[in-house]
Amino acid sequence: MTKIKNLIFDLDNTLYDFSKAWKISNKLVFEYLEYDKLTTYEEFFKLYKSVNNKLVKEVLKGDLKIIELRNKRLILTLEQFGLNLTVEDCNFYYEKQFEYILESIAPDKEVNLKIRQLQEKYNMIVLTNGKSYEQRMKLKKLGLENIFKLYISGETHISKPKDKAFINVLESEGLLVDETMMIGDSLHHDILPAKKLGLKTCLVEKKWHFDDELQAYSGYKVKNIKQFLDELEIRAL
Repeated sequence: MTKIKNLIFDLDNTLYDFSKAWKISNKLVFEYLEYDKLTTYEEFFKLYKSVNNKLVKEVLKGDLKIIELRNKRLILTLEQFGLNLTVEDCNFYYEKQFEYILESIAPDKEVNLKIRQLQEKYNMIVLTNGKSYEQRMKLKKLGLENIFKLYISGETHISKPKDKAFINVLESEGLLVDETMMIGDSLHHDILPAKKLGLKTCLVEKKWHFDDELQAYSGYKVKNIKQFLDELEIRAL
């Protein structure tokens, strides 16, 4: 652990608590669209979560593209309450939810200071799945724009956990595998593919909003980004 020169961070649920912002925003958009006239939010989310987790299994098997997941889970859920949504309806739902997500995101001054200090010692990179505009706006709301080299699947057209997503960063930045660490919250999308390629890894042990429990992991892990930054300072990787 003495040769690390490059830090590759996931964004959502790694650099900030995305699940908290998501939970707040999802309930707000549910009420804004008056779906609460059809059912309670608790009943809606129970079904929404169940549908999502079934579709995720299809994604993992390669039977469904991850880009199709959001719309399909919303359409299938609201069908059960008598609503037949169009793609345009789904787009409006998620655009409104994103507005609420941005309202829920705020900078963490202590975390931001530590991250800015790392620029003097490490190559700082973000590797994230998502739309270009959304991921860049999140970083701006966090006060973390212009710090990282950005690799966003909406721009590179390569999504994690594909090996190519990681290899693209390594080759584009001229990074050596054994000098690079991947920090992320997902075993499937961040940690396991990075380890397979020989990168050092750190799991941010954050439960996704659709997860019932944390996955067991015996490797290097932290509770949140602040703990990682504190340990990074102590260890001087």
